[in-house]
Amino acid sequence: MSTLREEEKARWKEIKDKPFKYKLEYFVDYYKWHVIGVIVAILIVVAVIKTIVDYRDYALCIVMINTEAITTDEAAIQWASDLEDILDVDTGKYQVYIDTSIMIGNGANSNLEYAAMQKLTAYLTSATMDVFIADSSIFEEYCQNRNLYDLRDIFTEEELESMADMIYYTDAATYSDYDDITNIRVSEDQAEYIVDHHAPESMKDPIPMGLYVTADSRLGSSPAYSTLEGFEDYQGYPAEAIIGITRNTTHLESSIEAMKYFIK
Repeated sequence: MSTLREEEKARWKEIKDKPFKYKLEYFVDYYKWHVIGVIVAILIVVAVIKTIVDYRDYALCIVMINTEAITTDEAAIQWASDLEDILDVDTGKYQVYIDTSIMIGNGANSNLEYAAMQKLTAYLTSATMDVFIADSSIFEEYCQNRNLYDLRDIFTEEELESMADMIYYTDAATYSDYDDITNIRVSEDQAEYIVDHHAPESMKDPIPMGLYVTADSRLGSSPAYSTLEGFEDYQGYPAEAIIGITRNTTHLESSIEAMKYFIK
């Protein structure tokens, strides 16, 4: 029985005097998948090399939930560049990364929403995310789960007083909803409350957890959260965008600078 190599040599001997077109057709018929495989392998290697070469660790990671993504992506490039300048980032090694891709609720496809939740969970558990920006319902959920900083731990009393009109409060008295692991309707229960997060005096145990994105601020004047206008209320009040800092951030000072940058 002849070997594959011998069979191959015999085939080439048969066609060596054939016209070029015939040889080309033969090559395509017998080797096209080999060639395609090699090309794909080369592309994968190139992509991996490019990723390694281009990769820069995060000097700061900002995650924005439920934005008007297409237009926000354009603005995010400028925001990241500004923050890299403000934070004096060595851009050869590090980057300010702004993720505007995560959509939760608001009619998001269930499969995409599940993937988004997994991505957000990964950000939190890996201590990758530093600054968290979201609409009222999502922001409140992460306040209730104690994923965000109490602003009293990062700002002085004088600073908080100067930002009094912008502060978002959560009521720690309702933490028990999330603490009860048997309460599978916790999100629905929370949504039924009537809570004015601007008014700490209306709460049993108010905690300042974030800053509202006002219309005249850098972030508020962008289209990022323009879709919230006229959106369904949450806890009896119109949905708004809020910015906070994750409890497990590894870049606290930079996160504070970013928060100040966005609310100016």
